[in-house]
Amino acid sequence: MGNVRVLLVDDSTYIRTVLGSIITEAGFEVAGEAADGEEAIRKYMHLKPDLVLMDVIMEPMDGRAATKAILDKDPEARILMVTVLEDKDILVDLMQIGAKGYITKPFSKDKIAEKIKEIMGE
Repeated sequence: MGNVRVLLVDDSTYIRTVLGSIITEAGFEVAGEAADGEEAIRKYMHLKPDLVLMDVIMEPMDGRAATKAILDKDPEARILMVTVLEDKDILVDLMQIGAKGYITKPFSKDKIAEKIKEIMGE
């Protein structure tokens, strides 16, 4: 398995720290972190990560808008949504704009590692 570089996007420093530990323990690399959608777009364009773990609910720009903006710039972007919501309408909408999948909080290391490998085609 190649070194998968992941951009962590969440407005919670705590969640980014937890995700960072999970990503590292699972054998992936944290390429960078962002606290909101606008920062996520800038970091994505600068860092060119292999995958983005994107929180859905953030201010001022949410994960949906950031996902759409990143995919407009790079249709090959792989974005995995992280959400507390099990709202099917929102999740279907996210898949339609191009997100590759979602994981719900609270999340397990195994679930995240499995989903990243699936998205990366490994």
